[in-house]
Formats: sequence, C-alpha cells, structure tokens
Amino acid sequence: MRTFRPLTDRLHRIRLQTVRMPSIRARALVIALASGAVVLAGVQPAAAASSPSTVGLVSFTAASLSGSSASLTIDWPDALRATRYDIYLSRHYTMENAKKLSSGRSSRTITDLVRGADYFVQVRGRNGSKVGNKSLRVGHTTIRAHGPVSGPSYRVMTYNVCSQLCGGFSQRQPGALERVSLYRPDVLATQEAGYLATPAGYALARYKSAKRLFFRSSRFNLAVCAPDAPATCERTGDIFLGRHDGNDRWAVWAELIDRATGQHVMFADVHTVSGDSSQRSAERKIEMNTLLREMATANPARLPVVYLGDFNSHKNRAVDSVADVMHAAGYYDAFDLAQTLTRQHLNSFNGFRTTPTISYRWGDHVDHVWVRPGKTRVLGWRNGVNIRSGRLVTPIPSDHSPLVIDVQVN
Repeated sequence: MRTFRPLTDRLHRIRLQTVRMPSIRARALVIALASGAVVLAGVQPAAAASSPSTVGLVSFTAASLSGSSASLTIDWPDALRATRYDIYLSRHYTMENAKKLSSGRSSRTITDLVRGADYFVQVRGRNGSKVGNKSLRVGHTTIRAHGPVSGPSYRVMTYNVCSQLCGGFSQRQPGALERVSLYRPDVLATQEAGYLATPAGYALARYKSAKRLFFRSSRFNLAVCAPDAPATCERTGDIFLGRHDGNDRWAVWAELIDRATGQHVMFADVHTVSGDSSQRSAERKIEMNTLLREMATANPARLPVVYLGDFNSHKNRAVDSVADVMHAAGYYDAFDLAQTLTRQHLNSFNGFRTTPTISYRWGDHVDHVWVRPGKTRVLGWRNGVNIRSGRLVTPIPSDHSPLVIDVQVN
C-alpha cells in the first residue's frame, strides 16, 4: 500500500543567456524559468490533471468483532492521479442503498457493521472534481461470533495433492512437501494423497481411501481408547459417506491431545463428491449429513471438532449444500471468521495454471476449514500457494493450493 504524493517538478541551476526580450510575455517567461515555476511539456499541474485511472481489485484483508459491532478492512492498488478515494458500501451485490465513504489512502477500515452479515464494496479514485471508474464489486461476510480469548491456537492445513489422478507426482511431491515445511501446520489434512510420503516431523493419525491425516509429533499425541486400553486402541476412525459418481466416499478422523495443555480436539479430513449438477449437490448434502451424524457418535464427550478438506463447494454456486448443512449444525467457514485474510481472491483450485485463478465476487475456494464460531477464534486465513511476481512457481505441486488457517480452540 502506497500513499499518493503529488508529482513536483523543479528546475535547478537554470543558466540564462542575456537576450533581448521585446515583450511583457517574454519577460514573464524569464521570471518563470528563474523561479522553477514553468510547466514542462507533458506534465500537467494538479488542477488540470485528467481523471484518475480505474481502481484495481479490492481485497478484504482484516476483520474484527467487538460486542455486536463488526468491522472490515479493505485494501486496493493505488490509482494513477488519484488524490482521494470514494468508497461505496452496500448489503447487496446490486449496491442498492450504498453508503458513500472516503479515504485519503488506498485502504480503509469500515466500522459499525452488523456481525455475521454480507457486505459489498466498490472504490473509485478522485482528483478534485474529477473521478475515475469504480472498481469491481467484491464481497465479504463480517465475523459472526468469537470464542473465548483463552485456549491454545493451532495451525491447520488442508491440501489436495492429487498424487494419483494428476500424474507426475514424483516431480511434484518435493514442492508439496516444501509447502508443508514452510508453514509447519500442527495438523495436516490431505486428500487424493495415496502416494504422499509422511512429512518430516509428522505422524500419520489415519489413512483411508487417499485421505491422510497427519499431526506434528512435537505438538500432539494420538488419544487412546481408554486409560487402561491397549496402546494399539487409538481414537481414530473412518466414515463411509456413500457411493457417488462411481466411487466410495470416505472421511477420516482422529482425536489428538495437546502435549502442552492436555486439551483434546478432534479433527476430520473430508473429500466430498465433485460436480456442479443438482444431483452432485444433493449427494454432497447426503455425505455431509452422514459425516456429522457419525462424528457425533464418535464424539460422546462433545469435544471441539475441526473439519478440513476438499468440499467441492463455494458461495458462487446457486446451491451450496455443504454450507447449508454446516450452518444448520453451527459450523462456519474459517474464511468468514478470520481476523486476517491473505490472497482472498485466489481460488484454492488452480488447475495447474501459472496464471492465478481469480474469483472477484467473494474470493472463491473449494477447500475449506469449518469451525464453531462460539468455540473458536480464527486468527488468520491464507491461501498458501507458491506465487512469485504474480505467477505460480513451477513445477506446480498440485491442481489445488493449500489453505493455512490459524485457529484458537477453547
């Protein structure tokens, strides 16, 4: 983010030769040159500047909640020739009844918002009475609720590595493991990971049907069935979600114990059926209802549960059956609860394209982490893609990019 500073041109050490000036206009020119006040060709004074350029893509970068009052922070690229910015805020994508705000720099924190509500913004540059074109409309949801401040925080990562279906994984695997090593999640949920090696410093909690659920050995222990049970009786399991699109769908789960605090938390690794059709949406609804029902059976102590995975759902679909089921059960996407957001608009599905896949309206992603707002605080959400100079670094490890979430669990 850069603060606009008006361009100032000065002429230094101008050496004038003595010439005969036959007119008042010519004498005025000498005075102007000597004072450095002349306007060079191609440089216009601020008062005569042309309209600012169109504002680029606006991003939501932070959010907060205090009592019932929420806030959102937005940021955008500097617009050429803009000295100020007009911000339009609405509860509707149509920008109906938009409220106009202002900012002297290319960011703004908007306060006194309704918690758990959708907001859309547009921004345009201003230079005096002249204005540029408005940016694209982008939206985000304010934080619905916070859990208590107390409780340990965990870094979790969900990552579809496409180790079998995509081919060439022997060349791609080092890049995937580098993402894990860079972010060092405490819990790593992987999908399509039939060939994935166990990352250094991690233990495998559960494997089934290409789902691998890992935990960092220095942070967690795997819970056992009971204090007097054999060590081989561990609190992990598989959940059959149904047979859809010609394949059996599974989820895996594990109960982990925080080595520092003794807190027990359950983590589930999920991969629902893909597809945009109404049939696939209905099948995802069946899978999610089955998952929640079976997890409730596996969790009689009602421990906190964090759901990670490739859910093949997003807000831009007309029907988001996964969100419908999770919201009814009291779970919400960490994306909408995060206090900081990084790379909001980059889709977690990249399709092996070096040019980022961008979603403008919401910030699209098909991979998710779901938590209960009243029991957790989501400190940060990040698309963990390896990107440099605006392009994905090759070889691209997978057709998905990892999501990295810091969550405080009480």
